[in-house]
Amino acid sequence: PQQGKFLSGTFGKVFWILVGVFVLAVSFIIAFSGKDETADLQQVSVRLDNFSKTAKTVQKNLKSKTLTSNNGNFQLWLVGNQTAGEELLKKGGVSKTEYNKTMVKSEKKFASDLDAKFEDARLSARLNRVYASTMAAETQKIINILNSMAKKNKSKQIRDYASNASANLVPIQKIFDDYTETAN
Repeated sequence: PQQGKFLSGTFGKVFWILVGVFVLAVSFIIAFSGKDETADLQQVSVRLDNFSKTAKTVQKNLKSKTLTSNNGNFQLWLVGNQTAGEELLKKGGVSKTEYNKTMVKSEKKFASDLDAKFEDARLSARLNRVYASTMAAETQKIINILNSMAKKNKSKQIRDYASNASANLVPIQKIFDDYTETAN
């Protein structure tokens, strides 16, 4: 009798089914593991929106002229860049309702925690110092995210947005960072 081929019969069928399942599984893993190219821009947009509300709330309680003026500039920067970020996302086909839900929830909690921190600082008469040091750190984080976007994002429009936003935030961050109680 003639010998069967190696991949024929039951063993061959099982082998080819397993190869097919493996290829399908790898395809799904690759398809669903790709990072959303707008994830950083979504996060920046949501964070700027939250910071805008916080900065506006804190503004009336600041006692330092330097800090009040810088916070006013910061608010203008926040509104302008948050709006520009949302417009870029809309052009890319991403509406606010499509933002990553986990990230939005996390950012909302972060903003709530910051608001509580600033309220505690206000009640203990330390708001100027706490706000300046916190915003120095937080604006530096935003600058770092923007710089990363400016280098790595595939979209030229997003890279340009991030580069300009970062460059305009640096002087504001420096004033927050250099703030001292005696500077008033």
